[in-house]
Amino acid sequence: MSSGSFRSSSPALIAGVGVLLLVAAIVHHITELLVLDTAVGPIAALVLDVPAAVGLTYAGYWLSRTPLDQRERWTVCVWCFAGVILFVAVIGATLGIQFIEGRTVSEPGFSLLIAAEAGGVAGFLGGYYNARARASARRATTARNALGFVNELIRHDLRNDLNVIHGHADLLADADRKTNEPGDPAIVREKSMEALTRIETSRAIASTLLHDPELDPVDVVPIVREITTQFDDAFQATVTIDLPESAVVSANAGIRSVLDNLVENAIEHNDSAEPRVEVTVHNEPETVTITVADNGPGIDSVGQEQLLNASTATGGGGLSLAATLVENFGGALDVTESTLGGTAVEVTLPTAE
Repeated sequence: MSSGSFRSSSPALIAGVGVLLLVAAIVHHITELLVLDTAVGPIAALVLDVPAAVGLTYAGYWLSRTPLDQRERWTVCVWCFAGVILFVAVIGATLGIQFIEGRTVSEPGFSLLIAAEAGGVAGFLGGYYNARARASARRATTARNALGFVNELIRHDLRNDLNVIHGHADLLADADRKTNEPGDPAIVREKSMEALTRIETSRAIASTLLHDPELDPVDVVPIVREITTQFDDAFQATVTIDLPESAVVSANAGIRSVLDNLVENAIEHNDSAEPRVEVTVHNEPETVTITVADNGPGIDSVGQEQLLNASTATGGGGLSLAATLVENFGGALDVTESTLGGTAVEVTLPTAE
């Protein structure tokens, strides 16, 4: 079993511990009933054991229904097991000291069962609140990065579009004065559509990062073609594409921002004499893979990790935010070495049903 599959079984592991403790308690106390002359003690002990074991079993099921992700559930599982081990170790050490001192050690099995159950419940509660606090902190960071990214998108890109629209509108208004540079209605229309697209993209980004996103079938091929054409015209870089006829993924308008960011980074951070960027889209049976590769300086494994986890304040927030968007689409983003000698960013997204 892979580590990912093992971690995904966290709720089942916790429930399994609860079931084992419940069975052990029942067997132990039924044995006492058969041996002892009185039933009061074993029944009272069973009443103490059973609720904690049943509660731990239910806690595993309940954890599987919470909105915590796989990593956070694994944290709860680790805390739960740590609680069991710690409590059993403490009580076991106490019993061991009593035995060494020659004292009578009574009911060691019952004491250890109670310790394991109490430790499991305490560890579960501590782990859950710890995981929830960390999840809240990550959501706050994501929200901050989302707002920063949307703010940059509006302040920079949208402002540029509106400046162009304003300039050509002025020229059109002055056309009757026989100016030498008449405005172009086509440019006004084009930039207006781009501005509207950026507004829709900003809305989709905020929705995806801060809420449960509404995903629709999106063909990434025309988006890639449009974005690469824009960058190929605007920068001194060779941008090549390898695209199928269509590649429909489950996403929303935010996918445009992801692709735009990846291509822009590949060009802007490329310091080679002849910058080259290759964008490929490949259809798999259940996924679509989009790869943006360059012949730039490249990034080592440590730098890749830092870049993916960076905030917008450190200048790495674009790629980090793109990775978060892709994850919320149900996909994955990986940074690897490029066959061109630089960096390759690979985005894998589920195909649309």
